[in-house]
Amino acid sequence: MSEALLPIPDACETTLAAIERDPLELPNEALIHLRQCPGCAEARVQWLALDEAPHALAPAGYFDHLPARIQRKLPMKSRAIPGPRKLLWAAAAALMMAGTGVGGYWLGRANQTPVVEAALPRNPSEVQELIVDAPFQEDGDALSQLSALPQEEAEAVLKQLEASPMGHP
Repeated sequence: MSEALLPIPDACETTLAAIERDPLELPNEALIHLRQCPGCAEARVQWLALDEAPHALAPAGYFDHLPARIQRKLPMKSRAIPGPRKLLWAAAAALMMAGTGVGGYWLGRANQTPVVEAALPRNPSEVQELIVDAPFQEDGDALSQLSALPQEEAEAVLKQLEASPMGHP
């Protein structure tokens, strides 16, 4: 069905070209052809209708209010929630808010650091208990180290010190 279009006669082509230039002022050959050819006469009427028809203007605000007018014409669906469902939704919202509040409270309590108060020891024996032996740390007081040893070991260390020249092992 892809046949070529039928050829347009030369007289119709010249008349249509004259109509396109000015449909009101046609040469005599075109006017004679229009009396004989109904297709060209119809084309002239359509060209004249196009020239005379003014463009339709929309009133002010027509397109601004168009969506609201269309929605008013559409059928409305009732989305009202019945009474018991409203109460159920309100209770669910209250439970969710309460659960969030209580959960936040307990999370805050779990992350609290314990309160530690500083206090001075009451007597020197408590001070000795508080001193912790730290590894890789030199004690400056040799006598405190000597007093921490048992009696037999302390005597052995003293004998070694006396035997060594200048008191060094």
